[in-house]
Amino acid sequence: MEVRLLVSQWCPVCPQAEAVWAEVAKRHPIDYRVLDIAKPEGRTLVAGLRIRTVPAVVIDGGLKAVGVQSMHDALALLGLAA
Repeated sequence: MEVRLLVSQWCPVCPQAEAVWAEVAKRHPIDYRVLDIAKPEGRTLVAGLRIRTVPAVVIDGGLKAVGVQSMHDALALLGLAA
């Protein structure tokens, strides 16, 4: 499963989202990367999916959520919530 977290340096809540998803990636075997929307790979993904806010969670190529998820909500997006 491929998870991309789109963030920006000016985003005040992006570090919180990064912390949640980093913990998810520690616990579960996912292909997780943080992409800055100011850099080419991030810009390309934002443009292709027409994303207008960060943090944004892209799972297997599709926009699945925006904002900061709780651990439970992040796991639910991956189908791993108990």
